[in-house]
Amino acid sequence: MPSPLRPRARARSAPWVVWALTLAGCAGAPSAYTPGQLSKEQFARCRQVAQAYVDLAPEYVELRDALRADPVASRWFVRYLEQEVIAVREGQSELLSEEKVRIDQVRKLRKAPAQFDLPGQRPDRRAIGQIVAMGASAVEVVIADLLTSRQEFLRSIGVEILAGLGEAAVPALLDLARRGSAADQRGAARALGAVGATGPALAALEELTRSAEWRVRSDAVQALVRGGDAARGLLIRMLADADPFVCRKAAESLGSYRDAVAAAALVAFLKQSQARNEWAGELAAQQALQQISGAAGPRTAAAWQSYVEGLQEGGV
Repeated sequence: MPSPLRPRARARSAPWVVWALTLAGCAGAPSAYTPGQLSKEQFARCRQVAQAYVDLAPEYVELRDALRADPVASRWFVRYLEQEVIAVREGQSELLSEEKVRIDQVRKLRKAPAQFDLPGQRPDRRAIGQIVAMGASAVEVVIADLLTSRQEFLRSIGVEILAGLGEAAVPALLDLARRGSAADQRGAARALGAVGATGPALAALEELTRSAEWRVRSDAVQALVRGGDAARGLLIRMLADADPFVCRKAAESLGSYRDAVAAAALVAFLKQSQARNEWAGELAAQQALQQISGAAGPRTAAAWQSYVEGLQEGGV
C-alpha cells in the first residue's frame, strides 16, 4: 500500500484514494502520525465529500462544512486534499518553476467562495483553497504530514498552506517552536514568518534567534523578512551574530525594509565587512542596499552613506 504522502498519478475516483490513505495510515509504524481511526460511518462521509469534490457537485461546500465538525474525519479529508496538491506539484514541476503560488493569493482563498468551474483553474490551488477552508482542523495534519517532513518538497508545500491558514496555525507553530527538534524549529520559523512576524509569532522568532544551532537562527532571520519596526530591530541586532552566514541572511532580510533605519544599519554592516575583508558580507549588504534604493549596481560605502543621509532628511 503506498505511503499517504507519496506522489502518485491523479486518481479518477475519490473514494479509492480515501480508502488507500486510510489503510496506509493504519498500516504505518506506531510512531507515524495518523489522524485517528475512522469508523465505517466516518469513512462513508469522507468518501461522499471527496467524491463531491471531484465531481464539482453543488452540494460539496455544504458537505465539507458539515464534515468539519468531525475532528477525525475532517483530518482525513485534509490528508486527501494534501495528496491532490502533491500529485499536481510532482507532475508539473516545469510549470511551477515559472508560476509560483504567492502567499497573499493563498490568503485570499480564505474569504473567496470556491469557483470550481473556472476554465484552466489549477487543481493544486483548488485543493490548497479547500484545505484553508477546513480551518483549524487542518493545522495538525499539515504540520505532521508536510512541515515536519524530511523532504524539502513537502515542507515548502506545508509552509504555503500554513500561510493561507494564517492565525489559526500560530498556536501549533508556537508549540513546535518551543518543543520541536532543531529541524522542526526551522520549519516552524519559516511558517511563522509566512503567517506574519508580529505578536506571539515575533516573540517565538526572537527566541529562535537565540538558538545554539546556527541553522535555526538562519531560518529565524529569514522569516523576519516581512514585519514591523520590532522585526526590523531584531534583524539589525542579528547583524552581529556569531555566525557570518546568519549575519548575511539578516542583511538580506533587511533589504525588504525600505527605510533609513534599515539602510543605515546595512551601511554600517558594509563598512564592517570591508574592514574585516569579508567579501560575502559586503556582497549581501550591497545587494540589500540596492533592493532598498532601487539602484542597478553597487556603490562605495561613502556613496551609500550619502544616500542614507538623504533618506533621513526625506530628500531621497
